[in-house]
Amino acid sequence: MDSLPEDMKRDVVEFQQLQQQLQMVAMQRQQSSLALAELVKAGEEVAKSSGKCYRFAGSVMVPKEKAALEAELKEEKESLDLRQGMFQKQEDKLRERLSTLQKKFAEFSTKQQKPSGKEAA
Repeated sequence: MDSLPEDMKRDVVEFQQLQQQLQMVAMQRQQSSLALAELVKAGEEVAKSSGKCYRFAGSVMVPKEKAALEAELKEEKESLDLRQGMFQKQEDKLRERLSTLQKKFAEFSTKQQKPSGKEAA
């Protein structure tokens, strides 16, 4: 890496940082997806039930009216859907920048491999 120009060194460092950010965002999106799936399943179970439902408040289960619980779950689902969209946009932007840097690296590599035209006679 010592033989690389300074701007290329910066790009390599940026590329590595972007890869780490992409991993983190993908992991957060995956966790959000799991939470969303749990929430959907909980909503289905609440819809099947009749009368009082229960919900955890910390480590304690508290009674909740079905309608109130459905409203809470709907609100949480909307919030998670919004987060999912945000994570997807972040991933798309990171992938786009990574792709741009990869193309730049490929162009640089191609230039380095071409003969300079100064052959010894």
